[in-house]
Amino acid sequence: MKRFLQRVRAFDGHHPLWWDLTVAVAVTVIAVIANSPRDLVGASLVAVVAVGVMLRRRKPVPALITVVSTVVLAVIVAGLTGFGGAWLYLTVWVMLFNVGLRLGTRRIWAFGGVILLVSVAAYVDPVNGFSAELLERVRSSLGVAAMAAASYLGGVQIDSRRQALITHRKEAAREAVIAERSRIAHEMHDIIGHNLSVITSLATGGSVAVRNSPPDAEHAFDAIGEISRSSVREVRRILAVLRYDQSPEGAPLTPQPGLGDIAALVDTVRAAGVSVALDRSGVLETVPAGRQLVAYRIVQESLTNVLRHAGTQARVGITIARDNAELTVLVDNTGASSPSAPRDRAAEPGHGILGMRERAEAYGGSVDAHATRVGWRVTARIPDDRAGNR
Repeated sequence: MKRFLQRVRAFDGHHPLWWDLTVAVAVTVIAVIANSPRDLVGASLVAVVAVGVMLRRRKPVPALITVVSTVVLAVIVAGLTGFGGAWLYLTVWVMLFNVGLRLGTRRIWAFGGVILLVSVAAYVDPVNGFSAELLERVRSSLGVAAMAAASYLGGVQIDSRRQALITHRKEAAREAVIAERSRIAHEMHDIIGHNLSVITSLATGGSVAVRNSPPDAEHAFDAIGEISRSSVREVRRILAVLRYDQSPEGAPLTPQPGLGDIAALVDTVRAAGVSVALDRSGVLETVPAGRQLVAYRIVQESLTNVLRHAGTQARVGITIARDNAELTVLVDNTGASSPSAPRDRAAEPGHGILGMRERAEAYGGSVDAHATRVGWRVTARIPDDRAGNR
């Protein structure tokens, strides 16, 4: 039955005109078989009802008024000519289901009046199978009214479910947009924040080296140019993703950085004058790309904070290790903190630390960032979701 209804809906969606014609022909055939028109007036009433059914999709309310008016007229004609128009009530049920489906609960009192009018008509001209006695007329009236109300409410229920689904999809789309904007904001923060910090350190050192060691100054300014160009390329790439990428995953047009790119990241910081030691252990090549990006951004943000708050005299140790359960990233700054930097930034984290935590938590991990006696330490643990399957 479910498959049959799916096929009916598919046919209706692809061929609405043919479906309207099919429904109109079906109700007309039923009305004619149940009560064969005995004259031109009866045949005309059936034809008008069929036209109303065909127009129900385009003009639901006018079509309903046309059908109900025809049914009332058929009741009057039945009293004068003996034409049995009782089975035209079927078309009323179809029309009430249609307005419930397309209009929902709007004008509900008007449709309630239609149901009352149809029940009165069924009392005057009982449905076939009921006699003309009072009790039979009441039963006919109640039966027609109940079917009319059920048809209308059935359409309303389907419309409510459809509207709820539309609302859910809009909310899901809105949440996806918010998540994508947050992702873009994190990427921009990581790229621009890190590169500007490196450029600032290089420019400061370069201005001193111009007087004391021109070759070192030239090297520093060359590094500033390269980092600036790299930053522009990365920002353009992200903006291109934001503009053109329509895939559900929000996939970038070029590969995202991973663990293999951390060495180049460390080199840019070393060029600014910071002593950085990098130690890696475990099988890192098979770490999933998403977790590699998280680790890369955590190292990048940590080094950016070193440049901002500890200066170029800092010494940084980076340890990246992987075992069967998780990927661990440790960034330990053993340099003196800037006097303007808060001593306990863990209690009052900035956007960078919040961003690191959000990235790690998205993969079920955690980030601990706190001040030490001689500097600052960031420890990130990112579990491997495939560990349980090993």
